[in-house]
Amino acid sequence: MAWTKRETYYEILGIPRHATREMIEEVYTSEIAFWKLLTTSGSIEAKEKILELTKAYLTLSDPDGRKRYDKELDFTFVLLDGKAKDPEIEEAYDVYRLAHKKSYHEILNEFSKFREEMGETLWILKKTTIYLVGNLLLYAGIVLYRSFFIQPSQTTAPNEQNPFDTVSLFFLCFSFFGYLCFRFLYLPKQLEKRRLQKLG
Repeated sequence: MAWTKRETYYEILGIPRHATREMIEEVYTSEIAFWKLLTTSGSIEAKEKILELTKAYLTLSDPDGRKRYDKELDFTFVLLDGKAKDPEIEEAYDVYRLAHKKSYHEILNEFSKFREEMGETLWILKKTTIYLVGNLLLYAGIVLYRSFFIQPSQTTAPNEQNPFDTVSLFFLCFSFFGYLCFRFLYLPKQLEKRRLQKLG
């Protein structure tokens, strides 16, 4: 099955995705001036190009419109405006949409929500891993310190030395309760701050 990909609005204007509004304005003005000169010769291609450029400019120059459009670009199965030039691709989209009984934008919204939830899960996993590795290294440091610098009591026989002593038990209990506080009290607050920063 052939795949015919439509140009994105960024490609139509010839700008990167991180382009500023000023850059979009500058490129659009320059391109429009060039293609308007060609319309005087009655070029149909020039008129179509002006329409494409204008549509791209109006979408990307509007912050809310650009945000919505960027979400669509991040969708795995990109079909600009829900259409494709290749009839087979368009048919595949229709089959998928009908099978799920959802519109393109509903599927897109679900994908965006899933991506955000996955990002939050990975963020929590990363922070939790850092906490656990930090505790492990700290415990290893305590064990090494005690083995090198703290001499065993002379009244205690070597075979009676218990490696899992009171200090180890205290540290493990403290680490466990610390993890519960970190995971269920600290991280949810930080996650909420992270969400608010994204919205702001």
